[in-house]
Amino acid sequence: MEQARRMAAAGRNYVLVVRPVREEASTTGGVWVFYNNPRPFCYTYMIPGNWVAAREPNAYRSKDGRAFAGLLFWLPQLLKDVEGATLLEQARTLITREYEKALGQRLPNVELLPFESARPGTWKWVAGPLTQGDRLIELPTKIIVDLSPDAVMQITVQGTPDDDGLARPIVESLKTTSDPECYWQLLENMLKIATGNR
Repeated sequence: MEQARRMAAAGRNYVLVVRPVREEASTTGGVWVFYNNPRPFCYTYMIPGNWVAAREPNAYRSKDGRAFAGLLFWLPQLLKDVEGATLLEQARTLITREYEKALGQRLPNVELLPFESARPGTWKWVAGPLTQGDRLIELPTKIIVDLSPDAVMQITVQGTPDDDGLARPIVESLKTTSDPECYWQLLENMLKIATGNR
């Protein structure tokens, strides 16, 4: 807990990796992420499966490198100069703009579609199909969770057998609070179980 408290004070996530009992039972493991600093708010979420840290921040890859899952929180101050009347619209614009810059061309058929999940205010960003020369480019699944007025969360999933199917339990596991107690009790309980100190 000491390390977790130091990381929270520094404004950093604490990550707890729960490995599956058997390698083939990947759905029983997962990556739990805790941000226990109430400035601007505390959050926790879980990515089910067996993952290793990716080079990108707050992102993970499967052991074979084919699948990717990553999360970002965008606060209003980051989006303040981005076109859009709401945080959700601004997130749509920012995602589109970043892809257009990276690919050097406009994206066709950009849409925000309602995403079926247990959490209201969840949307799916879609664009395409996109071709460059004779190459078809498939852009990854981007799920946006509207946490207005505090933030929007972007989930990127790519390369799994069911990208939407992986995004759904991540959305459902997301919890946020401005309570100063954050998720310390949950983290402490999980660490006790992980270390066998029940």
